[in-house]
This record gives sequence, structure tokens and C-alpha cells, in this order.
Amino acid sequence: MKKELAVALLFVGLSFATLTIPPDQPICNLYGMIQVLGTVAGILVAAYAGFILASSHEIMEKNAAKALLGGVIIGLIIIWIAPVLVKTLVNSAGICGW
Repeated sequence: MKKELAVALLFVGLSFATLTIPPDQPICNLYGMIQVLGTVAGILVAAYAGFILASSHEIMEKNAAKALLGGVIIGLIIIWIAPVLVKTLVNSAGICGW
């Protein structure tokens, strides 16, 4: 019982804490690089999937291209929404300038 109470109080304390990470920290640079590279890769894969979707005559290939395009869109949404979600969940004052 005491252990569960301590864990619950820890999570409550963490949820009310304000997290501030200045933009010059290495984690911010790393996430920025991942975000840019992921976006570039996503655009290239989306272009490939669009080409396959437009040029293919087989239904199986078109379905695979649609699935690939859907995965790219979901991945890009996750990459770009993650900082906002972290900032909202942690109730932070500012994380990496977001």
C-alpha cells in the first residue's frame, strides 16, 4: 500500500513540475535532426508511393502503395505532433524552444 501511494505521489509531483530544457541542449539538436531527416525520408517515400500508385496497373501493387503512403502520413504526424504532446503532458514552460 505504501509503495503504491509513493508511486502515485511521485507521478502527481512530476505532473505538476515544470520542465524547462534550453534550446542549446544536445537532445534538442538531436531531435531537430531526427525531425528533419524523418521529414525528408517521408517525402521521398511518399513520392515513391505516389509514383507506384499512379503508374501501376495491378491492384495488389496499388494497395501496397496506399498502405505505404498511409504509413508515411502517420509517421510524419507523429514526428511533428510529439513535441506539442510532450509539452502538454509534462506541463512544461518550454522544451527546446517549442
